[in-house]
Amino acid sequence: MLTVLTLVLALGGLLAACGEDDGAGLRASGSASGSGAGGGSASSTDAAECSPVGEDLEAEADETVDIGLVDYAFVPDVFEVEAGVVTFAATNDGTENHELAFLPGGGDVVFTEDGAPDEDALAEAGALELEGFGPDQTCNATYELEAGEYTVFCLVEAEDGETHYEKGMRGTLTVT
Repeated sequence: MLTVLTLVLALGGLLAACGEDDGAGLRASGSASGSGAGGGSASSTDAAECSPVGEDLEAEADETVDIGLVDYAFVPDVFEVEAGVVTFAATNDGTENHELAFLPGGGDVVFTEDGAPDEDALAEAGALELEGFGPDQTCNATYELEAGEYTVFCLVEAEDGETHYEKGMRGTLTVT
């Protein structure tokens, strides 16, 4: 779990491309020793460009998982991989920006009292994130994953103010 927590620093402002999400403290780096932060902002209707994660690890990947991001679901929404270096080839088949994020330990994404995603809690939990990107793009995220259950989610804010997570865009990743 220390490896997962170390990555928190590297995902820095990466949920920022996810609508009103400010991205404080989430990690984007694919390696446990990586660090750095990203930033920016985009609504679900302003097409964001792909910002791959963990490109330095892609050559070491033991497995590549194709995952579709649609309005408002992941396809598949339940999947399993072996522990180690994994590349997720995420294709946005929807009409809005979508992100691919993982919450180690599984469970629900926590929101603050004012209804915003709790970025501090996500960072503390070691959440991983591939920033939101626009339709008709494929974007890769490569991570070194430890065994356990992860909640897969998208916190892009839709035009009605709800996050895609609140609209049902969530799933489960089991790492064995």
